Amino acid sequence: MFRIFRIGWEKIDGTLIDQRFVRRDSYNVERGGSYQVWEYLVEVPGTDGSPVRLSFEEKTFKVDVPPVGRPVPVLVNKKRTKAMFDLDDPRIDAIGRMKAQEQKRKERDAARFERKRKGG
Repeated sequence: MFRIFRIGWEKIDGTLIDQRFVRRDSYNVERGGSYQVWEYLVEVPGTDGSPVRLSFEEKTFKVDVPPVGRPVPVLVNKKRTKAMFDLDDPRIDAIGRMKAQEQKRKERDAARFERKRKGG
């Protein structure tokens, strides 16, 4: 899904109310890669302070969603009529988490290799 720059959208924490499966799509026909699209329902404080529930779709490989009822980082527009996950937030950034884990593994492997090279 193509993300455009959201001017004036605010970063806030909402509450994950529910989620439901929408569809399965392919991203690489040659290698057989697929992902799921889910619709999420979040509750955020409205402009007047009363809770507002908003829904949006997201691909599963981009987010590590917490259990229902837990806080989630979202971006909301000024009128509180649209929302989306804040994919830059490390609490739900699945791709960032994978990259960080890969970097840790590389550093651990390099340190182990150097210890063994030095006879340790």
